[in-house]
Amino acid sequence: MAGKTTDEPKQSLPSGHPQAGYVSPDLSYVEGVGTLPDEEQEEHDKRNEEREAEVEAVEANEDKVAKDEAKAKEAEVAATQATTKASAASETKAS
Repeated sequence: MAGKTTDEPKQSLPSGHPQAGYVSPDLSYVEGVGTLPDEEQEEHDKRNEEREAEVEAVEANEDKVAKDEAKAKEAEVAATQATTKASAASETKAS
């Protein structure tokens, strides 16, 4: 299984989060049959590539922020548990 790599799913942030990203609407759909003129197709391709880069950047940033917040929360919980254990131990010694 050394050849297989599984990508960990990216985490996202909820709407309204201060660091949540905005992605432009997907305008890649073209109704109708046939092809666009070359110049227009180039502009559509450029726009679609820029949007894809934007989506990737937002996903990467939201994943980083979500993971950083999760680590901070874990550290906070661990510190709270350590403080609770220390205060419980000092109370039993004082009794």
